[in-house]
This record gives sequence, C-alpha cells and structure tokens, in this order.
Amino acid sequence: MRHRTRNEGVFWIFLASLLLMPLWASVASGDVSPGDVIDKTNAEEAQGLLPDPVLNWVKKGDGSLTVAELPYDPSTFIPPAGKKFMEANKGKYDVDANGLVVDVKTGKLPEFIDGLPFPEIDLEDPNAGAKVMYNKHFYSYIMGNVQVPFQVSWVGRKTGFERELICDYWTFVLDGYPPARELSNPENVEMHSLIIINAPFDVKGTNILLWRYRNERMDSTFAYVPAIRRVRRMSPANRSDAFVGSDFCVDDAWGYGGKINAFTWKVIKKADQLVPFYPGKPLKIVKNDAGEWATVNQGEIITYGYEKDGFQGAPWWPQGMVLVNRPTYILECQAKDKYYNYGPQQLWIDGGCYTPTYKVISDRSGAYWKTEWQALGGVSNADGSIQTVGLANMMAFDDRSQHASCLVLHHPRNSTRYFAEMDQNDYSLGGFQKLCK
Repeated sequence: MRHRTRNEGVFWIFLASLLLMPLWASVASGDVSPGDVIDKTNAEEAQGLLPDPVLNWVKKGDGSLTVAELPYDPSTFIPPAGKKFMEANKGKYDVDANGLVVDVKTGKLPEFIDGLPFPEIDLEDPNAGAKVMYNKHFYSYIMGNVQVPFQVSWVGRKTGFERELICDYWTFVLDGYPPARELSNPENVEMHSLIIINAPFDVKGTNILLWRYRNERMDSTFAYVPAIRRVRRMSPANRSDAFVGSDFCVDDAWGYGGKINAFTWKVIKKADQLVPFYPGKPLKIVKNDAGEWATVNQGEIITYGYEKDGFQGAPWWPQGMVLVNRPTYILECQAKDKYYNYGPQQLWIDGGCYTPTYKVISDRSGAYWKTEWQALGGVSNADGSIQTVGLANMMAFDDRSQHASCLVLHHPRNSTRYFAEMDQNDYSLGGFQKLCK
C-alpha cells in the first residue's frame, strides 16, 4: 500500500479548504497597482480583491475599473465626537446574547453612547461582526442630524434609462451624538429617519418613517401611500420588499439600514480589498446661515453608462468611480425573520470608517441574486476639524432580471446638510401625517 507524502497531505488539506469556502468567496489574491485599468482582458489580476459578481461583470465586458490612490487617508476621517471618546470607549461595551449593546460593568443597556461604541475589534470575538455593524450605524450618528438629497434611476440592460426618482433622506439621532443627550427620549429611540419622494408625479408623496429603538423592540416603520391618502404601519418583513419598484429594499439604505439585532453576523475575514471611492479630494463642507455644515460639490461627477454617448458596456456601469485598496471587514449576515426576502448576504465594510462598499445578496434558498456597491467619498471643512466619509453613489444590479437602480448623492445639484437643524416633532406620527399632507 502506497503511503501519502507530506506534500500530498498538504495538497488534500488545501483542496478540502477550498470546498468548504462560501460560494461567493474568492480563492486567490490579485496583484494590481494604482493607475491600472481592470477590464475583460486582465480581469483575473483582480481575483480575490473584488466580489465575484463584480469581477464577472468586468469579464463580460460590462465596463472597466481604474485603480487609484486617494490624496487623503479615509481611516483618519473620524468626526470630532468619535475621536473624543475613542480612548474612553475601549472595552466599555459589549454585545449580549440578544445582539444588543450593553455596558460591560452593569450588563445592562447604556443610557447613552458617545461616539463609536467599539474602537477596537477582536476578530476572534464571536460578536465581532455585530460590533462592526454597530460602529457602522454610530459612525453616521456622530455627524448629528443629516438631510441628504438623492436621485435614483431605473436602468435596464436592454432598455437603458427608464425613469428617475428625486428623493430626500433625513435622520434625527438620539444616540451617539453628544448634544442628543439633552433631548427628551421617553420611548428609548436610537434614531428616526424619513425617506421622502418628491418626484415623479405618480409616486410623489410616498414617504417612509422609521423609529429605531435602542432596546430589543423591533423598528416601527410607517408608510404614507398617496393613492389611498393613508399612513400604514409596515411589518419588519416589509423592510425587505422592493422600495417603490426599484432594485433596492428599505433595509438596503446606505448598504445596510436595518436593526443590528434583527440579523446574525459573522466575520469571514479582514483583508485589503479593492473598494469603490469618489475620485480626488474630499468634498468641501461650509457652514450655512443656520449653522449647519453643507457639502459643496465642485469636483468630479459619477455618471452611468447610459449617460455617455457611444458607451459599449452596461448602461448602469458607473463612470468616474475609482477603486482604492482599503482594509475591509467581509461579513456574512442572515435575517432572523424567516419571511425576510433575502437569504444569506455578504457585506463589505471599510475597516477605517465603518462604511459599506459592497453587498452580495442571495435569495432564501441560498442562490445568488443581486449585488450592490457603494462608492465612498471623504467630506471635510477647510481646516480639517470636521471630517467624515459618506456615500457618493449606490448601485444595485439584479442579475436575474438584468435590471439596475442607480443612486446619485455626490453631485452639484445635491447638498448634504450635517448637524442639520430639525424639529423632533416632525418625526412623531402626527408630524409625519402633517408632512405627508
């Protein structure tokens, strides 16, 4: 009987490890440099640095991607409150069996969290994935209340541009941002949000209100439907339904906009990956008359294939976006609600600013369905005392229907307002009904 050699044993162990990998995981690391253009002639060079569906689009000739360096380090773009409490929050909080943030000393929910709850992430911690996601949410909270105008275009592979929605996204935070400590919060709310559709006429006035609670209570979500002139309460399962017919669902907002403890989270790995960014310098923010900080876009514009005459690739392919090598947490998540429309998802989160870049989505059977990507972009005031990283654009492409929804944020017609002056009463049910009318 022939005995295996040591090298043969290593080979079989390696082969077994490949078979045990998730279907979406890449098995090799590519070798690319700033200035390289990744297209169908050399796509293999980016193997292991991009999600497999994105690499497959490039191989098909849907478009090319340019690798670049940024003139700033996104990992240093932590808003003031985040920097202030970075040291004090080390080891202060944990995640309990219910997926909620608790104070380590008391084992109870903290009354308030200043800044990022988890400045250090231990990849061996079974709660590491949830902690990354809590940092993701709180990273946005520490910029205070925010008002974000955006547009969403419907784009088909064969049909090209179909229609555009003009929308606003507002948030009113009650945690993470130190001044929010002084606000009345009897319902123990973490944050409120509003999605407002301003055009076109057939969906104008369709609005969605969210109350997110700091405890185990599930989100309260309300939708105003103009056709019936009524506010209707949505079930948690509705948050995975298509958002007014687009390729996004409500929970897809900003990569993942759902409640953290509504999912299970697992860290697959942390590694340097190629992730999308808005090119060049950070967007400027300037103080307006209300004391808010508003973006001023005088730089590059991310457009899509259908907007460029003679473009031979996919009509939804982004133009002007660049790929940057960034430390990235790759997470696997699964909804606890068995009626949720998505099955397993893979979410890529920037390791410095805790902002999503890609999301690979399967259906409930585990079969691949669609992929989203979000280009990030730095934002800074003149002296660099206020800096953050936000989303410059988003795109969701459904590989089954060959249809995409393309969302634009960093654009001269949009001005995002940070530390926005808002009335908390606008987020009550009465305020929402008044807004809808």
